[in-house]
Amino acid sequence: MKLAIGDVVRDRSDMALGTVIGVTSQTGGNLVAFYVSSHTVRLGEPDRLDVVARHTKPPTKARRVLALIAFSLALLAAFLGGHSARETGADWPLTSLASLGGYMAVAMTYHWGGRLTGPRRFHV
Repeated sequence: MKLAIGDVVRDRSDMALGTVIGVTSQTGGNLVAFYVSSHTVRLGEPDRLDVVARHTKPPTKARRVLALIAFSLALLAAFLGGHSARETGADWPLTSLASLGGYMAVAMTYHWGGRLTGPRRFHV
């Protein structure tokens, strides 16, 4: 199970909901520390926890602008790939694949950049 600080988990033993605040290692294995609504911190075994919700931050204005720029660059790459394939005499299937390849090259770069800079998940 991979968790991040701020994920919401439910303990199966008594169905208590809590927010993950960390992990501690014991001799018997790792325990997940989570904050419950009764203003207490509880420890639970990872195999007895269910992930209810993942913690995500709302996108900032800079990230929204970056997404718009990445989308515009992806459309430009798709156009250039398709146009250059068409000018070399390619038929429509190859032109479509060249356009899709140009779009996906930029889109996947943006996607993996977001994954690398996103919240860290740790394995418990």
